[in-house]
Amino acid sequence: MGKKRNLILAGLISVLCFPAVANAATTKTVCASDCDFTGIAEAIASEDVAAGDTIKLNENLTVNATITVDKSVTIDLNGHDITGEGVQYVFNFNAKDTEFTLTDSTDEAGTIANAQRGILVTAGELTFDKVTLTSEDRTIQINPVTDGGAAKVIVEGGVIESTGTNATRTIMLWGNNVAGEASLVVNGGEIIAPISSDNSAAINLGSANAAGNTVEINGGKITGHNGVRLYGNGEKGMTVLTMNGGSISAVNAGILQSAAEGTENTEIYLYGGSITAKDDAEASGLVGGDAVAIHHTQTGILVIGKEDGTGPTLTGETAVAVKEGDVTVNGGTIIATGEYRDQVIAREDGTEDSGAAISITSSNEYTAGVTLKITGGNLTSQNGNALFEGITYTADGEPTTEKSYVTSMEVTGGTFTSAEDKASVVATYAEPFITGGTYSSQENLDEYTKDEIIFSQDENGNFVAGTENLGDSNTPNDDTTTPSEDVPAVPQTFDALGMYAGIGAISIAAIAGAVIYLKRRA
Repeated sequence: MGKKRNLILAGLISVLCFPAVANAATTKTVCASDCDFTGIAEAIASEDVAAGDTIKLNENLTVNATITVDKSVTIDLNGHDITGEGVQYVFNFNAKDTEFTLTDSTDEAGTIANAQRGILVTAGELTFDKVTLTSEDRTIQINPVTDGGAAKVIVEGGVIESTGTNATRTIMLWGNNVAGEASLVVNGGEIIAPISSDNSAAINLGSANAAGNTVEINGGKITGHNGVRLYGNGEKGMTVLTMNGGSISAVNAGILQSAAEGTENTEIYLYGGSITAKDDAEASGLVGGDAVAIHHTQTGILVIGKEDGTGPTLTGETAVAVKEGDVTVNGGTIIATGEYRDQVIAREDGTEDSGAAISITSSNEYTAGVTLKITGGNLTSQNGNALFEGITYTADGEPTTEKSYVTSMEVTGGTFTSAEDKASVVATYAEPFITGGTYSSQENLDEYTKDEIIFSQDENGNFVAGTENLGDSNTPNDDTTTPSEDVPAVPQTFDALGMYAGIGAISIAAIAGAVIYLKRRA
């Protein structure tokens, strides 16, 4: 009886302690016949499809009305295609605090194609993987509209491409002050914009009324006329770009700020990956190309590299072009490939070509000021100066301003390599600003260096800034004077033997005394 009572008690405890197992996620199929549903919208509206379920296509699908997804479901193309006909967007993912997934479970991933736009995300989080998505413009638009909510896209793989011919934006973040943040994370895949106009960009980040827009690039490939274009709204922290990995390739600019008034104070943090801007003769003939890796023409923050000296690789005809803002270079590799120019000719959009790895140019069109701090990194110009700071000129050779708008410059480290016959650094900044760094050319350095700094050459012939000459630590000590304290003389052979014999006799006597004492104690 006791055993039976114990078994019943154990059963009750197990029922109370372990919750009931939730219904397992199911897969529902979509096709014209012999499937669970005939359309994706029908499946999402059905009570038979719950959060966590998968909706799988069993054949190609044509969509003539936008599909609103408001459940936490996975849509699996299963190797099939979706074509939009007469719709602005194929999908609208819209459910606050909800996670969606759009993927393909086959090796031959399906496609989603629409003549106008592709996918709209207005609330919730969409993970995009393996699918190929194409449209003319705004192939993915992230635009939070649910009050207090956020809209986010995570790209794990696949291809997202815009094909339009005028100011196309492949992924567009368009947060606003009422709704909430729009954010994008790129971990893989390809994001492609055409070379169609100066306003085209693979990623268009922010807007003048943005409440909070963020892009984080950890992997993947981003290509287009421009890579990432940023708009702020006048407040710092409202538009933030962070790059830890991946690659950006562009004809005009890898990363550029909007030059429109009221779009300043963006924040750009480049910690890894690569950005390459390379002039394409055919593309330049079509819309013009500056081939600048970074185009920084607004107030805001630009940080290149981590404090440990690691960082991205930035390559362009002029690699980093700065007109306004606070710039810090901690590490990475910055390479300029363009033509050297004795006078920098002013351009309306501010991206003057100087052929320098970092180029800061002043004109009366950009007067908010520049601060520059360089603590590390490798700056190289193939044809000009590693670091250039100066004013711009008109095509007739007239200066566009009477002064530099740089408010502070500080160089405490880094390696500056110029073309063989060019100075490593050229600057008009009035105060000495160099206290460290390594330079391929000594030209002008004394003019820019603080009084306590001297230069010495290393084994490669470069000039290293420091407070002591490099050779001092390797100079042999020629001091032959007698030390102030007497040094004991080394004993001669017979003196040493006598000393050692005396020590031995004392030791034997001590041992014998100890033995006699122990015997008496016993």
